[in-house]
Amino acid sequence: MTVGDYIAASGGMAALARLEAVAHNLANANTAGYKAERPVFRLRQDVQPPPGEPLRMTAGAQVVQADTVFDFSTGPIQATGNPLDVAIPGREFFAVRTDAGERYTRQGIFRLDPEGYLVTASGARVQGANGDLRLPPGGVEIAENGAILVDGIEAGRLKLVRFPDPPPLVPQGDALFAPKPGTAGTPVPEDQVHLDPKAIEGSNVSAVGSLIELVDVSRSFESYMRALKQMDQVAGHAIDDVGKVE
Repeated sequence: MTVGDYIAASGGMAALARLEAVAHNLANANTAGYKAERPVFRLRQDVQPPPGEPLRMTAGAQVVQADTVFDFSTGPIQATGNPLDVAIPGREFFAVRTDAGERYTRQGIFRLDPEGYLVTASGARVQGANGDLRLPPGGVEIAENGAILVDGIEAGRLKLVRFPDPPPLVPQGDALFAPKPGTAGTPVPEDQVHLDPKAIEGSNVSAVGSLIELVDVSRSFESYMRALKQMDQVAGHAIDDVGKVE
């Protein structure tokens, strides 16, 4: 392969990574509490050649994926009328307990399991100040200050957690996030909790914007592949024609 081949191939791989991220975002455009992901790239100049390739290949700068960042901006708040739905208009997270430990979510679609525990749509137990929230029978609703009322009487209170901006969190599936190693959130004081009851936070992905980006990235990928094909044809002509005796 030539230097040009490596450059075009790295551009194609970067476009493919973008394509996968855009497709994943688009697939979750209607997932409550979903946060868009964005791959981040950098230009690497010190590329070492593969084993057996000449050292001249080190001159070829390549695009490499450096990281994946998440857009934690608040999605649109949508009223549902469900007394167990709740949205966070700020930047905090609900705390839930999973088999892997405490996790965090913006998806406030809650329900009661058969044992009376308040759980997420995937079954993770929602956390209060003292752990799992097990509620007595009765009419349950969530107040603006995070209190959980059963027939008008407070029976618990939601635990909200705040992280630095940008939050040091990584996705775990089911709209859950885990803190990066060595990081932790801070519980929000009760007097600072403000929620939107009977509502959920929608995905912060713009379906129209993602469709436009999908078309743009697809064309970029096709351009890189076309460039690779043309360079391969040029190399083939050079091998076949250079040095040919007429």
